[in-house]
Amino acid sequence: MYSIYHFTLPALMWAMVLWRAPSALGGTRASRFLWGFLAAIAVALTTRPPEVDLLIRGLTGSPDLSVLVKHLAGLASNYCAVEYVIAVHGRGPRRAAAVWLRLAFVAAAALALTVLFVFFFEHDPGAPPTRVTDAHLGDPAVRLYESIVYVYLGIATALSAKLFWSNRRSVPAGLLRAGVVCLAGGGAMGFVYTMYRVVFLAHQESRPDVPGRGTPDAVSEILPVISLLLILVGVGLPPLRTLVRYVGDQYALWRLHPLWSDLLHAVPSVAFGPRMGRTRDLFVTGDRTLDVAHRAFEIRDACLVLRDRSAATGAQQPAEAPGDAHPGGGVPTARAEAEWLFSVLHGEPDACQAPAPPPAHSRTPAEEVAWLLKVASAYGQLPRGGAEAVRRAAGQEVR
Repeated sequence: MYSIYHFTLPALMWAMVLWRAPSALGGTRASRFLWGFLAAIAVALTTRPPEVDLLIRGLTGSPDLSVLVKHLAGLASNYCAVEYVIAVHGRGPRRAAAVWLRLAFVAAAALALTVLFVFFFEHDPGAPPTRVTDAHLGDPAVRLYESIVYVYLGIATALSAKLFWSNRRSVPAGLLRAGVVCLAGGGAMGFVYTMYRVVFLAHQESRPDVPGRGTPDAVSEILPVISLLLILVGVGLPPLRTLVRYVGDQYALWRLHPLWSDLLHAVPSVAFGPRMGRTRDLFVTGDRTLDVAHRAFEIRDACLVLRDRSAATGAQQPAEAPGDAHPGGGVPTARAEAEWLFSVLHGEPDACQAPAPPPAHSRTPAEEVAWLLKVASAYGQLPRGGAEAVRRAAGQEVR
């Protein structure tokens, strides 16, 4: 467990802290408490490596101050976790008295830990830092110290697990709900760890002469790792949902761009958005869902203009929709519209006299985007040899 505790988990936590810092500085109250929770856990984990312990010893002269720093950071993380879940899922208006009461409670706990550690603990410069508590479990000061740590940890983890689990159905299904479930699992695993430590320490205290007294056991090392990993996954899944949507929108814009670009030059009367190259478009940041919708409806408006031109030149509309001639459904119909658009945009001067597919029935915005993605995909597969090449390709497919 050395590499996990001394490098992997601290590195993951500090990476998460840096990643969430911008949203915490300019975000909501809940975002600030979430960032504080992650930062406090990162500080607590950073005190575990021997190199950090030696640095604290050199700066302060205390042989085991890293233990106190770890527990104070743990209190801060528990406080921020409770405030975060209350800010996100709390019901009713926020009362200032309750906020100050919770703050006073954690401040009193931190002060009690500090006083007990400084004035009542036995500090051995030649022993590992963790033995300041584990090797003196029968000491009343150590008992009170450990009681404060685990009572607060148990309350915070149980409350966090309960609030997250009870509110999981109030968030949309998918990655966001999965993240809430993972956060509830992380809180529940933290509560299991608390109960296990209480039983383990009580057992150790009842057998003062047992060999290896004061050394950590494997379960006490594994349970916090599982809890922290669940919390990291829970915190990371909602932003991952945003990233997945962003990548999907960028891919849709990439697929629509060739058809959109050709229509932009062929139908200047339509109010298109800013002209932008296909590659440069990939580097536009922010939410692109509206950009996909705008581009789809710009394409649809341009297609309507081309239909009006086709009608003005006296082209006859087919009696049947292309889909009727192809029972397979949407793809042949999309290809028929793509072939017509290609003939109009890349054909001879009289190509607008080619019959246009009949207008489709009304669609929702999502259906319109999905349909035009099929059209754009078929449009990009057509040979760049003019209308005659399109007709030859269509004839080869029929044969």
